[in-house]
Amino acid sequence: MVTLDKEQIHQIIHEPGDTNYLTHNFHPYSAKFIPQLPTYLIRSLSSQYEMILDPFCGSGTTLVEAKLLGRRSIGVDIHPLGAFMSRVKSTKIDSAHLSAAAPLLSRIKRRIESHVEHHSETGFSYPIPDFKNRDHWFQPHVLQELSIIKSSIMNEDLSPEFRDFLLLGFSSIIVYVSNQESETRYSSYKKRIPPLHTFQTYRKKISDMVRRMREFNQVASDCEVVSYNADVRKLNFLEDNTIDAIVTSPPYPNTYDYYLYHKQRMNWLDMEWEFLKEVEIGSRLKHSSLGVGIDSYMQDMQKGFEHFRRVLKPDRHLAIIIGDSIIQDDLYKGDDMVSKLSESVGFKILDHIDYDLGLASRSFNRAFRSTDKKEHIILVQNLK
Repeated sequence: MVTLDKEQIHQIIHEPGDTNYLTHNFHPYSAKFIPQLPTYLIRSLSSQYEMILDPFCGSGTTLVEAKLLGRRSIGVDIHPLGAFMSRVKSTKIDSAHLSAAAPLLSRIKRRIESHVEHHSETGFSYPIPDFKNRDHWFQPHVLQELSIIKSSIMNEDLSPEFRDFLLLGFSSIIVYVSNQESETRYSSYKKRIPPLHTFQTYRKKISDMVRRMREFNQVASDCEVVSYNADVRKLNFLEDNTIDAIVTSPPYPNTYDYYLYHKQRMNWLDMEWEFLKEVEIGSRLKHSSLGVGIDSYMQDMQKGFEHFRRVLKPDRHLAIIIGDSIIQDDLYKGDDMVSKLSESVGFKILDHIDYDLGLASRSFNRAFRSTDKKEHIILVQNLK
């Protein structure tokens, strides 16, 4: 019987080491799990070339680790930005394309110096996207620099993979150069952003990404990675009995609004996000602002678990990382939620480990990481 090595997991949690190696550092994404956890779980639950599924793939941590470990993988996320970054972070880029980054950055710099350095709005010929409260969240010269960067990426003769690589770097700097306070605080204040600082931030980011991708190319396998922008409740496009292991971390109810903190990025990348307010599982908007109870979360997760049992091969394993949550002053334990969901679809729980949630959620605001909460790793088996 497969079990969890509790001593090793506790060591990973307490002393994970570098959690931003290789492509994991490409893009900010709060509430992601540290890569050392899926690494341990993938190794424990699968063999080389087998198929791993992460149905809540978020920023693609599991997919990157699967590729590094020589496993094929499928990622699913309802957020278009999550599916996008998952694909870019797990896709190798040819060295010749990467070498084109430096001259492209030089061309962008010349264009920005020509149009933006003196904050001149006269004769500005690059399209600036129009979205709600745009001028509240972005200063005029920042808007211009961002528009020149994006237009340059879109109008260059680039491979689709390299264009996406450059766009992900572009997306990664947007909150930093906006008036949004931080990745986890959706309030505004006018930052001191001098001319050319937006471009300099982008150039530094792309230069670092190029270096990291060269390293990734050397150590990652050629195993296939597929990333779907889709709803975990509607996984009918995945065939029965095709997955060798599921390694995932679903949204913790009433903890985070993924759409909210990334919506300025999605505005710039022409991604739809308004619908996410209605369909995002476990959002703070739903459970705090609208007062929806835990039953809604459990019903949504039930649909997902039914698909998990269908696509997972007989006797193979699901490892799920989930935290406790508070809704309307009531504490809901993550292990209890997974136990009920597993029992309802016919999964057998094999093992369970927990630890203080604060150890794994340092990026959250203090209000999100109560010392009373635990995070749980739960291992279940598909007894068909």
